Amino acid sequence: MQDQLYTFPICQFVGFKGSGKTTLMNTFISQYEKIGKRVGTIKHHGHGGRPDAVEGTDSFLHMTSGATVSSVAGEDIVQLTINDEHFAINDLIKMYEQLSVDVLLIEGYKEASFPKIVLVRDETDLQLVKQLNNIIAVGVWDDELMNDISNYYTFNIHHIDKNLHQLFDYITVKLTESINLT
Repeated sequence: MQDQLYTFPICQFVGFKGSGKTTLMNTFISQYEKIGKRVGTIKHHGHGGRPDAVEGTDSFLHMTSGATVSSVAGEDIVQLTINDEHFAINDLIKMYEQLSVDVLLIEGYKEASFPKIVLVRDETDLQLVKQLNNIIAVGVWDDELMNDISNYYTFNIHHIDKNLHQLFDYITVKLTESINLT
């Protein structure tokens, strides 16, 4: 199921640009926060190139001078920048284990093998459902697309409030149980 076992449940939110990944993740983050759970998130910068950095800051200068890792800490916030082209998602997740999160939500990294919710805007996006593994649910923008997806729990993204509890429980309970059973 997962590349290796971790101490918290992991769920990916995948889909093409504009499919609602960030919005859905933020909904889940808020739900976890309401019940006092510590949520970690990882966002894959899938648009090509490097993520934006704040040029002119001291930490940016540290990185351009050759630092492999740079962090800025102040008043309840720590920002960490790692300059390593070989840093894989599993390495990131290992770092999150040190931070004692209760659940990890990942936006993107389509090819990773963690349990995932796939978001589908239109018929051309259905290719993701055929290509990806470890799908636990599919969110669609158009109810007619549900007819093309019969193997997975499917929900309409416009009515997430009707399905949120079931998806939330699956991630919180079922994925946590699978960790505890191994």
